[in-house]
Amino acid sequence: MSPSCPSPNRLRPRRRRPKPLSRRMARHTPLFEVSARLAVNGLITVVSLSALGQLVPYIQAQSHRLEQVNHAVDTATTSDTQRRAEFSRYFSPAQASRTMQEYSGYQAPHERQVVWTEVPQP
Repeated sequence: MSPSCPSPNRLRPRRRRPKPLSRRMARHTPLFEVSARLAVNGLITVVSLSALGQLVPYIQAQSHRLEQVNHAVDTATTSDTQRRAEFSRYFSPAQASRTMQEYSGYQAPHERQVVWTEVPQP
């Protein structure tokens, strides 16, 4: 055998063909999908937490304002009840004579003033 001729038992190293890009990327695709999902979920979490951070003080301010309005409503209701009672007392025909007696000291002619005194003990 000549040295220039390769022996049939000896195999030549095969030259590998480069794999297409799609086949090379195929094994990395799940990694990219998981990374993208984590990034999107992380972004959504950060945005929602910042929105909550802005909403909490707003809700507290609204709650404080609601307490103030409820207190004002209670005060106005009490005042309204007193004024209605006073109005009905002054303009009620049944109490007109009693109201005149209070303010003027007027007494009807058939009424007499009774003054109670204590009897001295012997």
